[in-house]
Parts: sequence; structure tokens; C-alpha cells
Amino acid sequence: MILSDFASIAEIVAAIGVVVSLLVVAWEIHKNTSQSKQRNWGWMVDHFGAIYSQTNDIEVANLVAKGRISFHDLADGEKISFGHYLEQMCIANEALLIYAGDEVHGKETMTALFEKHIRFHLGFPGSREWWEQFQVERGFPKPITDAINRAIS
Repeated sequence: MILSDFASIAEIVAAIGVVVSLLVVAWEIHKNTSQSKQRNWGWMVDHFGAIYSQTNDIEVANLVAKGRISFHDLADGEKISFGHYLEQMCIANEALLIYAGDEVHGKETMTALFEKHIRFHLGFPGSREWWEQFQVERGFPKPITDAINRAIS
């Protein structure tokens, strides 16, 4: 064998090494992406749990029930509490849209879940009253506001 034959073999071995390295990197990226999706899903589940657990306090549950009937009939402090509850619920649901394309359940499933949750939580007369006032006073960024309005219209 001459030196050029060794050089050719070395080039082939190097090319195989590059391909194997790229495959390992691709596998690591896939693994990290999967773990990130699972962490995002876990965060959303925890966030919803924290919001829903507020109503484990019977006073808060009664306030939410009362606010759903009529936001305008609430006392000023009750409006603040009820409004914060709904605002946090909307923010938690926004995460469904943000992570929709990345989540294990897929974009269509997550978008449908967002719309279903929003229709439920803002479907009560008092919740709608809050939503109308909230949009005027503070509101959310346009994309989430538009998504909420599409869901409840």
C-alpha cells in the first residue's frame, strides 16, 4: 500500500466519524426537545392546579360563584379578587396557545383546549362583564385578546 491509499482510507474514516457525530448531535437535540416539552407541560399543569386550588377555600369558591352571576353586583374588593382569579386563568390558558405547537398533544388539541377553557370561564354573565371592563382598563396583548374574543364569540 502506498501513502495515498492510507490517505484515502483516512478520509473515509473521517467522513464516517463526521456522520456519526451528526447523528449523535441530532439524537441529543431530539432528547432535549422532548424533555423541554415535558417540562412545559408540567409547568402548565402546575399553574392550572395553583389557580384551581384557590377555590378550595370556600370563601373564594363562593366569590367566584357570585362573580359568575354578576361582576357589577360585587363589592369593590370582591371585584378585585374575582378579576385577579379570571386574569390568572386567562394567563394560564394563554400558555396553552404559546406551547401549542411544541406540546406532546399537538397544536389542534391545545388550541381546542384553550377555546373550551376560555368559553367555560368567560361564558358566565359576570365573567363576560369582567372581560369587557378588563379590556378597557388594562387588557392583554392583542394576540391573546383576539384569541379570547374568537373563543367566546
